[in-house]
Amino acid sequence: MVDELLQWNELAAELDIRLSQTFSPATAIDRKDFFHGRNALMRRLIDAANQSGQHAIVYGERGVGKTSLANVLSDFLQPYTSEVIAAAKVNCYRGVTYSRIWNDLFRQIDLSAKGSPDGLSLGNVIDTLREDDSRKLILIVDEFDRIEDPDIDTAFAETIKVLSDFNMDTTIVLVGVADDVDDLIAEHESVNRCLIQIHLPRMPFDELKEILAAGMRNANMEISDEAMSQICSVSLGLPHYVHSLGLAAGRSAIDDRRRNVEPPDVKNAMSALILESQQTILRGFEMATDSPRRQNYYFQALLACALAKTDRLGYFRASDVRLPYSRIMGEDHPISSFSRHLHGLCGDDRGAALQRFGETRNYRFRFSDPMMQPYALMRGIESGLLDIDEISAMTDGGLGAGGN
Repeated sequence: MVDELLQWNELAAELDIRLSQTFSPATAIDRKDFFHGRNALMRRLIDAANQSGQHAIVYGERGVGKTSLANVLSDFLQPYTSEVIAAAKVNCYRGVTYSRIWNDLFRQIDLSAKGSPDGLSLGNVIDTLREDDSRKLILIVDEFDRIEDPDIDTAFAETIKVLSDFNMDTTIVLVGVADDVDDLIAEHESVNRCLIQIHLPRMPFDELKEILAAGMRNANMEISDEAMSQICSVSLGLPHYVHSLGLAAGRSAIDDRRRNVEPPDVKNAMSALILESQQTILRGFEMATDSPRRQNYYFQALLACALAKTDRLGYFRASDVRLPYSRIMGEDHPISSFSRHLHGLCGDDRGAALQRFGETRNYRFRFSDPMMQPYALMRGIESGLLDIDEISAMTDGGLGAGGN
């Protein structure tokens, strides 16, 4: 008996390590063998890197895997080229400058910048890149939307255009949170012919399942079809939650001395994530739903919004909220019964949980933080307002974003 326990403890420690290596909710994927799905979009990115004068811009909501896609590009590209590939990535921030971005990129690929490091011009950048004619360069500029200086948009548009004109073997990949290219880079009309635009929607159900199945295989564990479906449904197309729930559910099974993940483990995983959730999500949820009134129904309204079917950019209308709200409340409700809640959730006093666009009688809404949606679902399940098995039927297979 003691020997069996010791053997299990050793195996449990190994399984736990493999789980944490496979599922990485806190960081973007940076290894090809841990990256799954997005095959069509990866092909487009590879095409951009393989075609002379082509560059790429990757955009979409927070949490859909934009950084992971860019991170593994060079690994996926290697079998398609005989050239030596050198890749570099820089994360932008509000006060970053054009010079700082290029100095960081040059340092990572061992190039010495031509010109003053504090004042690099477009000419300096081109001259520096011309010095390296023996490698294919993949240069990723992540979180491009965070840059405050509007002149950097123009500077990068001009840089991309010149690199394309000279047919240099360098591919720039811009990555950022945006609805379209106009939101991410100015002057883009001048570079349309050399800039492949890749919109990253939320992941389809089958690709979320692929992440889970592969992750459990890598960890030498198994997961039932029902547990897999539940995790993918709650995640609403956001791979971050698949990684978070996969890791927590796997650990729940290990704690119960099992190598197979079952629905009770998913329930335990959701409870763990609610307890361990980031303060910003927890504070945002409490601010959106809290009220001294006993029946304020903001919780129900927010939960219904999380279940509403949306377009490819995550927008929904009040009419999309009516069915899930009615199911949560247990009886049919007209839009007028929750309309003030929708508009209230857009206000600062409720943390602006929702964004509102358009004009009266034609408003569209969207979650300010996409990460709030799965969190709201987990809180709804925990409170008994929602059954986990209802989610798939209400959201096109657990994916609110138009089923895309």
